[in-house]
Amino acid sequence: MQRQLVQGVSIDVSYFRRVFGNFLVTDNVAVPSSAFDQFNVTAPADAALPGGGGNVLTGLSNVNPAFFSVATSNIVQFADTYGSQYEHWNGLDINGQARLSRGLLIQGGLSTGRTSTDNCAIAAKVPETLIAGSTVTPLQYCHVDTNFLTQIKALAAYTIPRIEVLVSGTLQSIPGPQIAANFNASNASVQSSLGRPLSGGAVNVTANLIAPGTLFGDRLNQLDLRFGKILKAGRQRANVHLDLYNVLNSSAVQQLSNAYPGSATIPWMAPQVLVVGRFAKLGVQYDF
Repeated sequence: MQRQLVQGVSIDVSYFRRVFGNFLVTDNVAVPSSAFDQFNVTAPADAALPGGGGNVLTGLSNVNPAFFSVATSNIVQFADTYGSQYEHWNGLDINGQARLSRGLLIQGGLSTGRTSTDNCAIAAKVPETLIAGSTVTPLQYCHVDTNFLTQIKALAAYTIPRIEVLVSGTLQSIPGPQIAANFNASNASVQSSLGRPLSGGAVNVTANLIAPGTLFGDRLNQLDLRFGKILKAGRQRANVHLDLYNVLNSSAVQQLSNAYPGSATIPWMAPQVLVVGRFAKLGVQYDF
């Protein structure tokens, strides 16, 4: 929906729903679903974990030792062969634009949305889809509704009359990185739930203690500015500009360590990548 509010000022609102399909499943037909035993993992008590930790992750799978060394016989089929699997995205965009007197332009808005995924029917019939090496996804994560993730962006531009100096800027506020807590549960700690040691002599199994799409780091708030001078000579034109990036010198984290509890040198949630610090760039655009 688009609407002009007053002369030179408009707003538009958009709703999106995207439905994905035609998912594929790789099934090792030499190992039936009955060959997988389920067990639970208890998260450590930790105030930094959601709910203070201590929660129980249910429905982790481990192949029975009798089938551990069976030769692989994979077939690839559409997920519909086994049951329902879906991925939906629902989003809302609200944007405004104002072209005011004397060449002042202002645009901005927000975009928010969430992703919903479900492969519970597939995981029940093909448990190996939840296993990747030593990492096991709990069956309770087979259905995920992420948080609504909101981006806010705005820009403004104005050319100062007579001296023909362009001043513009952009402001953005975007969600921080998704946080996981990949915990190594020892063989000894899972035996009481599994009823036996892990197959293949594995010493541990890795599970994420945080439901995917539910916990994120601090937002990135960044301001960029440009100052440009327009030079003219007949039909030729040049724009000399100075760009200032990350004016507020944000140190927002873009990637975190997801190993829990990590190590003495790299603890859990230790910053791995930061946004580039404040810097400037000088440029020239020449039109002829």
